[in-house]
Amino acid sequence: MSDAPVRAFFAIDLDAAARASALGVLRVLREAPGGGAVRWVRPEGLHVTLHFLGNIERAQATPLARAVSEEVREIARFDLALGAARLFPSVRRPRVVALDVKPAERVAELAAAVERGVTREGFEPEGRSFRAHLTLGRIRQGGGPDPSGVAAAGSSPVEEVVLFRSELSRSGARYTPLERVGLGHP
Repeated sequence: MSDAPVRAFFAIDLDAAARASALGVLRVLREAPGGGAVRWVRPEGLHVTLHFLGNIERAQATPLARAVSEEVREIARFDLALGAARLFPSVRRPRVVALDVKPAERVAELAAAVERGVTREGFEPEGRSFRAHLTLGRIRQGGGPDPSGVAAAGSSPVEEVVLFRSELSRSGARYTPLERVGLGHP
């Protein structure tokens, strides 16, 4: 692999059933009035971001995974439930169409543990408070579709966090796992 820096982030990946449920909501909202104003996420790109790192050296991936592993080893595995669609961060100033995820407290606990690990490795903490969500698309213009009454069903087991590489292109971002970090006990 190249020594060039890579854009990277830690996230929760979804299993196939949860991904299919989220895609069902995405399709409904894409076809709704305002759906054309959104750049929708590719099916393989659906995830819950825990900590965005920005550019890292490829050699930093393993030490980052090790530091995060030390922080998440006491966090029990849990199920991530998909919920209602909403505009994020607010209806007045929407930038993202997202799904709520629950239990938000457990996801926030996991994000905090990941942040402790990455800051031990010299990375900056997030500048804003964490809000658990699953991004379906980014609004390019206007208000986007009305997500009222639209929700995903199902859940996905959270047994690990993934350090992803993000490659941006005109056709959308592609994500490749660099490292996988297992959570503690079942």
